[in-house]
Amino acid sequence: MAQHAGRRRRAGATAAAGLVVLLAAAVVVLRGSSTPGRTVGKQPPIPPAAAPSPSPSARLPVADDLLDRTQVRRLAASRRWTVTSGAGLSNGCQERRSADPRGHAALVRTFRAAGNPARSAMQTVEVSRSVSQAHRAYRTTLGWYAGCRAARVQLLDAYRVDRIGDEAQVLVLRRSVRPAGLLSVALARTGSVVTSTVGTTVGASSLRVRRVVATLEVAVRNLCTRSVAGRCAGRAAFHAVPPPPAGRGEEAGILAVVDLPPVGRVGRRWVGTRPAPTQTDPSVSTCDRADLRAAGAIRTRSRTYLVPGAGLPDRFGLAEAYGVFRSSKAAGGFLSSVRTDLATCAKRDASTEVGRERRSTSARADASQWLLTTKVSSTRKVRFRVGFVRVGRSVAQLRFAPTPGADVSESVFASLLDRAGDRLRELH
Repeated sequence: MAQHAGRRRRAGATAAAGLVVLLAAAVVVLRGSSTPGRTVGKQPPIPPAAAPSPSPSARLPVADDLLDRTQVRRLAASRRWTVTSGAGLSNGCQERRSADPRGHAALVRTFRAAGNPARSAMQTVEVSRSVSQAHRAYRTTLGWYAGCRAARVQLLDAYRVDRIGDEAQVLVLRRSVRPAGLLSVALARTGSVVTSTVGTTVGASSLRVRRVVATLEVAVRNLCTRSVAGRCAGRAAFHAVPPPPAGRGEEAGILAVVDLPPVGRVGRRWVGTRPAPTQTDPSVSTCDRADLRAAGAIRTRSRTYLVPGAGLPDRFGLAEAYGVFRSSKAAGGFLSSVRTDLATCAKRDASTEVGRERRSTSARADASQWLLTTKVSSTRKVRFRVGFVRVGRSVAQLRFAPTPGADVSESVFASLLDRAGDRLRELH
């Protein structure tokens, strides 16, 4: 307890710096009555006074409950961190200042690390008026990042975190505009309190998720002494999971805009059409002759993705279609026929060259991709990246038409195919 109190005293020195109080609504009403007069006859004994209930303001987190500059060093232990001034909203994903505008209170503290690469962090704590409202605030905050609408921001990984609060998750995103780098989003709810810590590392291509989880663990422990908190934090465990639903404007089962990788130096944002039942499949190539409906799919959806305003040729774009079959066996049979068609394409179409198949098979998914090069004139060739992934009784197919300076690598396309498989799991 002495150590805990010591930390509180040290944090108090910087409590004002870098702290923004966004909302405070704690009202206490005390009522009572007293009738002066003379005691006549024998009166019943006066019961002992009940202990006063703590006021709402006494139950709410305060500045000393936020991370301090020593605790945030878990994100980068070799760096010296300082508390800075700022109100957040700098990463482009957070859509409002508060996830629960009707809550009791919201606090923000920002940090910056000395040295290179540039690193910063922002912790937000929001207190709702009930556990159910806090759960909604948690889902709102998660949705801001899981469906981030900022240009050239891609959701890379998601992790479920156990034994921290009542619910917790970590997301990793890549930002490809200056200052380019990685965002780590550590989010937890304990009772009616939601805390999030967003870390930014400029120029990074990877980060240690364990350090992000350790910082989240401390953030929740700091809040545990408040009566509005719920479960505290034990020894945290985390593991990779499919991404959360991308939320507003997106549809389950099909790639979201936040799933799409940057292409070359294109600085504008991907835009997807509204998913619709597949009529003419936009993802079919000249080789695979894949027709989901003709193959027996009982439900189909398709979508096209473009980058408007980027000055790219009309042929540039990504198309996806998926089909749900009556059984896993039927879906597997469809994928087998596609592989056969692509393997024998050169015999039917001498103008198209099919690259080697890159195949990935596991208990979770079965996927393949190819690079197709088609000769359209004596002096011009065009390329397509084509991929299929099966999850259970669903199959998704992707076709990407790159242009010079706006392409992705084979490994990046493979990752996109994996994400299409993650989205298919939302259907089951």
